Amino acid sequence: MPQTYKLIKTLDAGTTYRAETDKYLVINKVSTNTSTAVGELDVAGAKCLEIHQDVSPLAMLSNNWIEMLDLGDYFVVVPPAKEFVFSGDASSKLQIQGTIGEMMTPADFPADAGARVGVQAKQFIKIQRGTASLASAGQNWASNAENNVITLTATSGERHLIDSRLTVYMANLASVHKAGDIALRLYYQDKPLDILDSSMADLGIDIWEAYWNDGSSTYYKYYIDMSDMAIQLDPGRTLKVNVRNVSGGNIAAAGGGALTCTVSLVDKYTMLP
Repeated sequence: MPQTYKLIKTLDAGTTYRAETDKYLVINKVSTNTSTAVGELDVAGAKCLEIHQDVSPLAMLSNNWIEMLDLGDYFVVVPPAKEFVFSGDASSKLQIQGTIGEMMTPADFPADAGARVGVQAKQFIKIQRGTASLASAGQNWASNAENNVITLTATSGERHLIDSRLTVYMANLASVHKAGDIALRLYYQDKPLDILDSSMADLGIDIWEAYWNDGSSTYYKYYIDMSDMAIQLDPGRTLKVNVRNVSGGNIAAAGGGALTCTVSLVDKYTMLP
């Protein structure tokens, strides 16, 4: 049996690391501060993870309460003597948590870790991220206007599972964001995964718990948890994520820039044989 130690380390973007010949890493949780580029963790030259601060910031702050992302069954293994490197924004970092294993003999390498090594370059977490422009600076986003932010279609060689975090934020709102103002509307094969008649309630998923703006600061608060409404995209299937003005009136863009909406989601990706 291998001896195990706690793994809590921070990796610098662009630095190549190498596991010792008698040690391996099992990475179960991650967080990052890469904010422009989607970060990537490569092991032995193969991509095994994508990450972005929108879904897992490097530190929980007063204006961002999102904790580290638990990779679950999509954990990353660095075998003995293998190189690994994180890429993202210049000077960005990736924090990793999990286990360090020390082996007395090669036979001590756990079977579950070995099995994961065999598939982790074909089955890993990706980040889907998009931004929509809703109104020019100083202009209005019309009542009931709906704009597409993300369109994700599975190709013939892949499957996507959306059952984790979905985050949203607005930029350049002219006034305070109120509960019930803005919603996300999800479509599977162009069918809305929601009510159809606004007389029942506002259309879409209210983003209030995921984002708000108090007029001077932007707060991410939390994320929309998709675990109770998993969406699987088999080849040829499409998911659309739209943002809708459900406030009952126009929403103004600030004078200094266009009103935009950015959505990021955790995508459990599988490359099909």
